[in-house]
Amino acid sequence: MSKVIVAMLGARRHYAVPRLLYEAGLLERFFTDSYSGNKPLLRRAVQAIPDHLRLANLERWLGRADTVLPPERVVSFEGLGWWYARARRRARTAAELESVFEDSARRFNERILAHPAFSEGEIVWGFNSASLDLFAAARQQGRRCIVEQTILPKRLATQLLAEEAARWPGWDARAESGPPPSTPVGALREQQEWALAERIVAGSAFVRDGLIQLGVAEDKIRVVPYGVDTARFRAVETAAEEPPAGARRGPLRVLFAGQVGLRKGVPDLLQALRRLPADAIDCRLAGPIGLAADKLRDLPVSAQLLGPVPRSRMAELFRWAEVFVLPSIVEGSATVTYEALMSGVPVIATPNAGAPVRDGIDGTLVPIRDPQALADARCRGISMMRISCVLTKPRR
Repeated sequence: MSKVIVAMLGARRHYAVPRLLYEAGLLERFFTDSYSGNKPLLRRAVQAIPDHLRLANLERWLGRADTVLPPERVVSFEGLGWWYARARRRARTAAELESVFEDSARRFNERILAHPAFSEGEIVWGFNSASLDLFAAARQQGRRCIVEQTILPKRLATQLLAEEAARWPGWDARAESGPPPSTPVGALREQQEWALAERIVAGSAFVRDGLIQLGVAEDKIRVVPYGVDTARFRAVETAAEEPPAGARRGPLRVLFAGQVGLRKGVPDLLQALRRLPADAIDCRLAGPIGLAADKLRDLPVSAQLLGPVPRSRMAELFRWAEVFVLPSIVEGSATVTYEALMSGVPVIATPNAGAPVRDGIDGTLVPIRDPQALADARCRGISMMRISCVLTKPRR
């Protein structure tokens, strides 16, 4: 069988791609920017720091590991990883953030191409906007390439987000003056990657349709929905013993998770909460804040901002929630919706979220930019969702 080189900036989906390829006997080498699982001495040194003294960055670095991947199969560039994390935090506008990503992708590709292990393996698996130089070199060597398109193509995503910024002027914490470029640099890079790749993997039909809209041949695309680690997220065993919808008391417990920003449709969510009785909903929003501070001074009474939440605490939040909501404008296939469903929590999402929701069975699909549809979905959240055996019985 052909061996695969995986090159991935970040810890996408908890390293699912390299792990699954390794378990299938197909992984030759995994390249990434920062990874603690192959640095045992440094990892032990960081773990020796008392929890209350350990910086958040170090805590996140400790989470950059997988218990299945053999350390010797992983090549990581810690200096690049720390630089990338710091540069992202310092970016003040969307353009600066895009420039940081482009620079990190270029540096990442340069380091991989200079590493002797890159020549091992017949297939190179990369991710959109971060694989162009690798693919060009691999194709010259007669190797095959696969690109994973993790989100709607940038040309279309930029258009949707520009429309969103016009709908909510002054809301984006990283907004800048002037319209975004009609053809972002990242969009051109994506198109070149599609041309070099033998296959394009998309997490949802939403992403596939965007690729086709931009001229990619349908037979080149494979839709592979994302999965979720069943050991991390599972339905609460006592869910079937809860009282029926008509007998319950207290507000409906609603959870949102993700960046609290325009792309995730948060302004529409806040508008929907304002249309419902304050005592009917208890909505918690978990994630980094991407909205301007002045727009969050007058939150709906039912909304509570939790800020960034460690992944280790997400299972606890899913146990608390009765409904999960993600009114995204642009996604690929939002992993958090899989985690919610696996936890036994019904999902309200837009088609643009790329969520694996069966409308009316284990969740509800609502149009983007429609606060009233979100409010209506919450009103029927308990009465409709609780009758589904998918949600009232633990998933196996």
